[in-house]
Amino acid sequence: MLVFFIIMPGILKTLKRDRAEQMAKIGLISCVSKKCHSETFAKELYTSALFTKSRQYVERNCDTWFILSAKYGLVEPNEIIEPYNETLNSKTKYDREEWAKKVWKTLCLRLKPNDQVTILAGDKYREKLIPLLIEYGCKIHIPMKGLGIGSQLKWLSRELSQPNRQNDIERLYRILRRLEIGLGGKRLMAECTGKQKWPTSGVYFFFEPNEFRSGSNELRIVRVGTHRVSKGSKSTLWNRLRTHRGTDNGGGNHRGSIFRLHIGAALSIKEPKIAVDSWGKGQSANAEIRRSEINLERRVSNHIGNMKLLWLSINDEASPISDRAYIERNIIGMLVGMGGAAEPASSEWLGLSSPDERIRQAGLWNLEFLDYSYSPDYLDVIEEYVEITLGNKKSPACSIAPQGWYIKKRQGVSHKQLLLFGD
Repeated sequence: MLVFFIIMPGILKTLKRDRAEQMAKIGLISCVSKKCHSETFAKELYTSALFTKSRQYVERNCDTWFILSAKYGLVEPNEIIEPYNETLNSKTKYDREEWAKKVWKTLCLRLKPNDQVTILAGDKYREKLIPLLIEYGCKIHIPMKGLGIGSQLKWLSRELSQPNRQNDIERLYRILRRLEIGLGGKRLMAECTGKQKWPTSGVYFFFEPNEFRSGSNELRIVRVGTHRVSKGSKSTLWNRLRTHRGTDNGGGNHRGSIFRLHIGAALSIKEPKIAVDSWGKGQSANAEIRRSEINLERRVSNHIGNMKLLWLSINDEASPISDRAYIERNIIGMLVGMGGAAEPASSEWLGLSSPDERIRQAGLWNLEFLDYSYSPDYLDVIEEYVEITLGNKKSPACSIAPQGWYIKKRQGVSHKQLLLFGD
C-alpha cells in the first residue's frame, strides 16, 4: 500500500480510511442559560459549572464533541456564535421534533454506524435524537440519566477527579490527530529541509514506521522533544531537528544529538558488525575517529529519516520554565510515569535493543522526565497551541502554563544530558 504525504487528497483519504476502521466516541452537550455577553467560541460561550465540567468530561472521554444549541442546532466547539436566550424546555413537541431533524441533518454527516454517542443533556434535548441515532446503528451512552443538576455536578466532579492516564493519553492523540490534519499530514524526516516553513521554536513528536499503538493502526509517539530550554539559547526548532536528522549526504554527529546516540547504541547491539568502540565517548572527536563512525552515523540517519514528525509552534523565551518545557515534561510523564510505559512498544521496536534499560521500559527514545508526575491540565495548554500552530489563534503575549508549575513539579528531573548537549 502506498501512502503519499505530500498530496493533500491522499492524506485525507488515508486518514479517513484509518478512522473508518475504528469506532469513534462522539460527545453531545446541551446548551445552558448562563452565557457570556458577547460573541465568542461556542465552547467558551456557556459559563455554568455544569457545562464546564461536561466539556471537560467529553474532552477526556470522546474523540469529538458538539454542543446541542436550542437556537443554532448542532454547533462545533470552535464555531463563533452570539449569545441568546432560548431553550427547548419551553418549546412544543412539534418544535422539538423540527429541532431534532435540523440537528440530525448535520450530525449524521459526522457519524458512522457503530460509533458510540455519549449524551450529557436533558430529556428534551435527547428524546427525539436517540431514535435516529439507534436506527443509524450508533451506540448510546447517557451516564447521568435521571440525575438532578446537583447530582450531575457531583457525578462529574467525581469522574474528573479520578486520575485516568489512559483517558488522558487518548485525549492527547485526539489533539494530535487534529494537528496532523491541519498541517496536511505528518512530515517525513528524510524530506525535511530548512527551506520549509518552520516556527522559530516549538515541541516536536517523532513516530516510527510500523510502531503502532496497542490494538490500533495509529502510530505511537516514540520521542518527544524541544530546544532552547537553557536561558539565553539561540537554537531554533529546525536547527535541533537537523542535528537529529543528520547531514544531506547521510552522515551526522551523534555527539550533538542524544537521540542519535541512543539509536546508534541500539543498532550496535542489534547488529554487532557495525558497532564502533568510540560511539558515545567524548564530546568531540578527531577526523580519524569520525571516519570510523561514518557507517554507523549513516545507519542512524537512515533510521531517523524514515520516521515521521509533527510539531507545535510555541514561540516563547528560552527558559527551563517555558511552555515548551512544561509540555515536554508532562507528555513524557504521562506516556511513562512511575508504572512504566502506558503503551508498550512492539516486539520489533529497535529501542528494545538499547543498552539502557530505561529506554526499553519506557518505550521512548527519551531518558529525561520518565518519572515526572504529570498534570492533565497540560492538555488544555497543548490544545491552545494546536490552534495557534494552525493559525486559528494568535500567539500569547505571555506564558499560558499554570503559574508556579516548575517549582511544584521538579521531582524526577535531571539536567545532566541537557547540559552535555546544550539543548
